[in-house]
Amino acid sequence: MATPNLFILGAGKSGTTTLYHVLQRHPDIHVCNPKEPSFFCSYFQVVANPVSYCKLFDSNRRYRVDASHVYFSNPETAQILHDLFPKAQFLLILRNPKARAHSLYQHMRRVLHNDGRPLELAESFLEALSVEGERFSSPEFMTNCRQYFWNFMYMRSSYYDEQLSRYLTLFPRDQFMITTLAELHWQPHATVRRIANFLNLNVAGFGQNIPVTNASPPYVDFDKDCDMVMERHFGDLTARVNALAGHPLDWAL
Repeated sequence: MATPNLFILGAGKSGTTTLYHVLQRHPDIHVCNPKEPSFFCSYFQVVANPVSYCKLFDSNRRYRVDASHVYFSNPETAQILHDLFPKAQFLLILRNPKARAHSLYQHMRRVLHNDGRPLELAESFLEALSVEGERFSSPEFMTNCRQYFWNFMYMRSSYYDEQLSRYLTLFPRDQFMITTLAELHWQPHATVRRIANFLNLNVAGFGQNIPVTNASPPYVDFDKDCDMVMERHFGDLTARVNALAGHPLDWAL
C-alpha cells in the first residue's frame, strides 16, 4: 500500500488550497482526495480507517501528498509523522498572523454547522478574540466544540514559531520548505521554482499559469481594538519565525 511522503502542513487560510492545486499539476506528484484527510489527528479525522487512508495515494508517483493543515496546529501530529515517516518532506505556507486569524474567523462564520447556524457563534471578531482564553482553558469546550478545536483558537493557532519548533526538534531543517501567501501571490513563478528545486523536480511540469483557488471574498478590516488584542499576543512573532526559517519571509499580505 502507498503512503504519503510529502505533507502540506498549513497554516489554514494561508494558501494551502492554492498550493495543493499547484502540486496537482505536476506529473510526478499525486495529491490525495480529499485534500485534508486529517488521519493523523486523533480527535478530528476526516478519513479514520487506515486502509482507506492508504488507498488515497498512488504508489506510481514519486511524491504522494497529504495536505491536512491540521497537522501543523495539532500538538500530537509532529511526533506521529516522525515515527512513521522520518524521511518525509514538508511544504509550509504561512500568512501574516493577524490577517490569517481574521480570515479564519470569517471562514468559521461563513461555514454552517449541521444545525444551520455558523460554526462560530461569536458575532464579532473582537468577541471571539475575547473568549479565546476561556475556550482554550475549557476541557468542555474542546470536547463539545462545533468543529476542529484549533480553528476556534484564532490567535493560538497562529503561533507559528511554537508549531514549527515542534517539527524542527524532530526533523532536519532541510526537509522543509517555508514560504508565505504573500510570496506565492506576488512572486508565483519564483515560488514554484523554489518548490521544484526543493523536490528536485523539473519546474516545467508545473506549467505556466499558477491557479488561484479558494479565493476569499473581501472582508471588512478588523478594527483597532482587535489589532491591539492580537498585538499583545503576537508581538514579534514574525521575527521569530524568520529566525527559524533562516531568512526573512514576506508577510505583506
